[in-house]
Amino acid sequence: MTARALRTNPAARRRNLVGWSLTLPSIVVMAVLTVLPLATILIGAISAQGWDRLQRIAANPAFGQLLTNTAIWVVAGTLGSLAFGIAGALALQHRLVKLKGVWRAILLIPWITPTVVAATAWKWFYSRDYGVLNSLLMSAGILDEPVGWLTDTRVALLAVVLVHVWATFSFVMLMISAGLQTIPQELYEAARMDGAGPVRTFRSIVLPSIADIAFIVTLIVTVWTLNSFLPVWVMTGGGPAGATNILPVQLYQYFLQGDEGAIHVLATIQLLITMTIAALYVRRTRKDPQR
Repeated sequence: MTARALRTNPAARRRNLVGWSLTLPSIVVMAVLTVLPLATILIGAISAQGWDRLQRIAANPAFGQLLTNTAIWVVAGTLGSLAFGIAGALALQHRLVKLKGVWRAILLIPWITPTVVAATAWKWFYSRDYGVLNSLLMSAGILDEPVGWLTDTRVALLAVVLVHVWATFSFVMLMISAGLQTIPQELYEAARMDGAGPVRTFRSIVLPSIADIAFIVTLIVTVWTLNSFLPVWVMTGGGPAGATNILPVQLYQYFLQGDEGAIHVLATIQLLITMTIAALYVRRTRKDPQR
């Protein structure tokens, strides 16, 4: 309704007033809980103290390892979740698989399991002294001696990434499965009649059909992985020797130390990365008015 109609219609003005009175508390709460903290962080990051702290953080040799660990964590975690999620969705879509609903429910267990519980269980599983993984590998003759999966700097990050993949691939599987169910069966039948094999069918039919949803899922999982904190903190605390230290964990460590300047700097870096990913999401999902 136009502003002129609101001025000339008392009933419309009352409805408009009621609408604003109902939504204003939510707007105020969102501003207090979101806008003010973000403004505080950004102001602190661009202040003289923030710039000075940024220079000292960047000069620290551990900062390079922190960024490298974060990049490996995000890329490996996202790609692993996508690979296993898409593979699981395709497997469940196969006509020979029975009880699809039961299998989907079972495979969703990692996603719905509380993160602290899952991370603690995996920490026991990886234990060098009494872990099940070492016991199985040594019994099979693959290992001669136990491996410190969470205490060896060479494998600790990979071990934690695998836990994150285990916890998130179910979501990817669920979303891709929903996309696969929208593909008409006639397309598969036409592909079989044309002699197309599984690879050609996937490239020509499946991949174009799920491209949009796969893109959105990729962005969502990337943001989840970037902001993921509990698995690393519960299992390694960022160790050993910083081998699994990533941005969210380092941010929490600065919080425990009360280093306000470092908190503003790292939070701003993480916010900028997240906003870049969010911008890609909005650009992809925004409808073109000219279409």
